[in-house]
Amino acid sequence: MELIGACVRQMGTEEVSLLKRPTKRLRTKDEHLYHTKGWCRELWLKSLGLRAVLPPPEETQHVKTAIDAAKVDKARKRISSHSRG
Repeated sequence: MELIGACVRQMGTEEVSLLKRPTKRLRTKDEHLYHTKGWCRELWLKSLGLRAVLPPPEETQHVKTAIDAAKVDKARKRISSHSRG
């Protein structure tokens, strides 16, 4: 996705219009990936008898990009480390 974005910045308008539709679909698939990863992680934690956040932060905070996912992951790890001690 990032590579396509870098290419688009170097292309003319005709090439850009050809890439818009698949790029939009990729963005949607990325969003599904982040939400699915969050659900999998939390459901595994719950199945192991550990503290889980359901629905996962990726879902409640409407994660759509890798940056959003990294922020949620960092916050999740911080919360988890505080609840252990």
